[in-house]
Amino acid sequence: MLAPAVGALAAGGRLVAYGSGGGTVRAYDLLVGARTMTGLQIARIAREEPRLYEAWRRELWDLFADGALRPVVHGRFGPAEAAGAHEVVTSRRNLGKVVLVP
Repeated sequence: MLAPAVGALAAGGRLVAYGSGGGTVRAYDLLVGARTMTGLQIARIAREEPRLYEAWRRELWDLFADGALRPVVHGRFGPAEAAGAHEVVTSRRNLGKVVLVP
């Protein structure tokens, strides 16, 4: 869903895209408002800068263990609701993690 995100940018704004499920953006839509867009792919960092990736990974787990980092949970779904949970994720309606619980 990159196009709406680009449309919401102020003139001169910058969008950082994470992941690859957002579609495409027309160059004109960036140029007309002097907007910029950049991408971030953690897999590339893990592959090309493993020490940096490992340091970030440790820092995140330490923050989580200390309670400073609390993931947002969109919803919890039981096994019978797995298809519905999958639909929430594939339709990109979740605002946080979708958790399957036994």
